[in-house]
Amino acid sequence: MTKPTILFRCDATVAIGTGHVMRCLTLADEMSGRGAECVFVSAAGTQDLVPALPYPVLPPEKLPYGAALAVIDHYGLDAAYEALVRSQTSAVMAIDDLPNRRHHCDLLLDQTHGRVPEEYRGLVPVTCITLAGAGYALLRPQFAAAREASLARRDGGLKRLLITLGGTDPDDVTGRVLDAVAEAGPDLAVDVVMGAKAPHLDAVRAKAAAMKKTQVLVGVSDMAGLMAEADLAIGAAGTTTWERCCLGLPSLMLVIADNQKDIARLVIQSGAALAAAPDTIAGQLRGLAADPAALQSLSRCAAALCDGRGAARIADALIRLPSLKELRR
Repeated sequence: MTKPTILFRCDATVAIGTGHVMRCLTLADEMSGRGAECVFVSAAGTQDLVPALPYPVLPPEKLPYGAALAVIDHYGLDAAYEALVRSQTSAVMAIDDLPNRRHHCDLLLDQTHGRVPEEYRGLVPVTCITLAGAGYALLRPQFAAAREASLARRDGGLKRLLITLGGTDPDDVTGRVLDAVAEAGPDLAVDVVMGAKAPHLDAVRAKAAAMKKTQVLVGVSDMAGLMAEADLAIGAAGTTTWERCCLGLPSLMLVIADNQKDIARLVIQSGAALAAAPDTIAGQLRGLAADPAALQSLSRCAAALCDGRGAARIADALIRLPSLKELRR
């Protein structure tokens, strides 16, 4: 029996980062495990930023015909493009983070906490299946596996800080955050995670070298383990938001792109993170170091948002599509 093919149309660039590709990779791994053949359709340079991509990668102009499903995760591609792809494939799944544009798809995913399907009414076909909320967050299986142990160690202590502001961080927000951490002067071990192609990597390494107990990690393969060991994260309101929530990791949350504003608002309102900016971080670190109860409250609220099993739930929905019926167990 021929395996059904799933195409993933997503890009990684210095400007947009690696988040779209990483969440598609999570879904590809889940669907591959269920018997699908997965192929990425991505712009030049994507593999340079995500070298661990284990699937075939085709250029966008080589979009194959006849796939069982095309997954489109791209803010720059609209409903007209989705309709074109739909004419060449059996089904289309769109991934979005804001209910502010139309889609031509059979299934839509918005993994933002608090999102409900009704917000996409009128923006998707009436027959579209809409999966909404952080219960569908696309996290790699190691996050669910690390969840229990990570939650068990949340005692409100603050000894280890994790800084992760995207794989590329083109505006060097990481550098400004490190300045704030140095100003706060806490006795913390600090782990900074960056991508190998981040344009300000050398400058960040230089700053970290001048600070005590601070290291810059590149090409991290076990992010779940790193987050589980951290007591607090300083991170952007992007795809790693749900990773932090799954592990109950308290966060100071920065908005570093317009599309993150809604996610940040909803997560902060839930009590799972504190709004932050480079000029507020020093004071917030000093305050949290003296307030274990605040850290524990952030942890509990974060853990309530996401359990790390979203990929399996999405896969269960996808195999109900007629074009993927061969994957039903």
